[in-house]
Amino acid sequence: MNIQALHFVLDIDGNGSVAGWEIIDALKWGFSLPGRLMVEGLGNIPFIAQAFGIQASAATGYASFHSLLATALNLLFWVGCLVLVTRIGADRPAAQAATDESAGTAGIQHYRGPRAPKT
Repeated sequence: MNIQALHFVLDIDGNGSVAGWEIIDALKWGFSLPGRLMVEGLGNIPFIAQAFGIQASAATGYASFHSLLATALNLLFWVGCLVLVTRIGADRPAAQAATDESAGTAGIQHYRGPRAPKT
C-alpha cells in the first residue's frame, strides 16, 4: 500500500544542503501529517469520499491534503493531544485527596529543619 501522505523530501531544491525554509517546511509537514493520514484513509472508503468530496488518490490527485477537512481533522488531533497531556494526573478524586492528606501521612515524621546544637 502506497501512502502518499508519508512522502517527503527534506532537501527540496536538491542543492545538497538544508536551508532554514526547508526546516520550517519539514515542521509544517510534521504537524499536518495526522490530518493528511486521516483524509487519505477516509478517501479509500468510497461513500465517505463521495460525501465529503475527498480526492486523495493517484487517479484524482492529492488536492484534499490541503482541504478544510484535513485542517479540521488535524486541529482536532492536536487539541485532543493537548487535552490528554494536560489531564495526566488530574483524575484524582477530591475525597481521596482529603483522606491522603489527613490519614495517609499519620505515621510519617516530617522534616522540621536542622536541630539546634546542644549547649
